[in-house]
Amino acid sequence: AYTSKMPKQRNPQVEPQEANASGHDEVLTAIGGLCGELMATLTTTAKVHTDKLQELQCALGRMESKIDDTMGRIAELETATATHSDSIHAMEVDISAMKQELATLKIRCEDLEARSRRCNLRIMGVKEGREEGKLMSGFVAELLKETLQLASTPLLDRAHRTLRSKPVGGDAPPRAIVIKCHYFNEKEAILRKATGGKQLTTKDGDKILVLPDYTMAVSKQHEAFNEVRSLLRGLERVRYGLLFPATLRITTPEGEEHRFKDPLKAKEFIST
Repeated sequence: AYTSKMPKQRNPQVEPQEANASGHDEVLTAIGGLCGELMATLTTTAKVHTDKLQELQCALGRMESKIDDTMGRIAELETATATHSDSIHAMEVDISAMKQELATLKIRCEDLEARSRRCNLRIMGVKEGREEGKLMSGFVAELLKETLQLASTPLLDRAHRTLRSKPVGGDAPPRAIVIKCHYFNEKEAILRKATGGKQLTTKDGDKILVLPDYTMAVSKQHEAFNEVRSLLRGLERVRYGLLFPATLRITTPEGEEHRFKDPLKAKEFIST
């Protein structure tokens, strides 16, 4: 007997389930692919970061080494600085003591030089060449006797022109003559005669000045009082004078005596 086979009818509920299963597989596959790519990216990124971290660690290690070396040098410098500070302090103390000693020696040298000139005089204005062919000390002794009208010829140990270059030309001032008297009292007598107030003129017509032979330092101190002395010259009945080395003594008309070592203070006193 012929039996016809009827096609099987598909269950309408099974097809959606199969479609869903197929979609789930595709999603899982896609997710798996993304996870693989993500893991690969993460692995690459992690390797890059690891390499950079290792580089940073190496750099930090080098920096730490340099810092340790720098700290060691700083410690050495601090030690050296402390040592140098102590040395400098010791040198400052020594220099201070040396300055005091130098000042004392300078004062003593100045005093010794001034004492060595106690019997010296300077004669200004004697024309160059007057002494030619003569012994200088004898020439000056006769010049002083005749010009100052001394009772006797002074005894001179030495006499010479100052040691600067000989002037060239007729207009140049002549060099001063420095003399050393044998006796201090004789030197003082010559100086008193020479500073009597009138102009001194030699037999040759030279107008001369006879002055004490002070040291350079004392001369500068005297020059500082020039303005004050010019002011005192205009005051009546006021006596004044410079005491060695450089102290200005002023005697008022009332007989009061004042002494000044500072020219400014002396000027203020005169102004008042």
